[in-house]
Amino acid sequence: MSKRFPDRLDPWRFADLGREVSGELPLAKFARLRDCLLENGGDVGFALHFRRDEQRRARLDGNIRARLSLQCQRCLGEMVLPVECRISVVFVEGLDEAERLPESLDPCLVEEGSVDLTELIEDELLLALPQVSLHDREVCRVPVVHSSNETVPVIEPDEQEKDNPFSVLAGLKRNEP
Repeated sequence: MSKRFPDRLDPWRFADLGREVSGELPLAKFARLRDCLLENGGDVGFALHFRRDEQRRARLDGNIRARLSLQCQRCLGEMVLPVECRISVVFVEGLDEAERLPESLDPCLVEEGSVDLTELIEDELLLALPQVSLHDREVCRVPVVHSSNETVPVIEPDEQEKDNPFSVLAGLKRNEP
């Protein structure tokens, strides 16, 4: 297993060699993901294996893990989302080749003979993000009312006038000669 890898690599060569790449990258390195996070401290861990399958296609299989700091859309507080995702892609050179793959396989389009491994990891993490980040109801600091049967107290106009700060002025106006 390798702890260092190039920014761009030839996936067919790595598959021919059966290379394994593992390590950690700082969350701050992922610009698109960073925009979705409250905090970008911490690391993304990964273990990736390049190989050839039975049809001699170049494949990448592996795991990615991270702890992402998101904003809860219910209470607006920090929510830490542990992410462990499995990646499994087949490298293709064009859209025609991607369309010929079985539905069970995810294509990864290779441009100019190489892929950016950091970008590939970032894509998987972005796909793992929830559409709406929410704490569990027990954890969230804001009470949520979902029932339409509950009544909301309505303040009657008479009650508002009792506490009206201008009522003193109205009284003075009545006392004018």
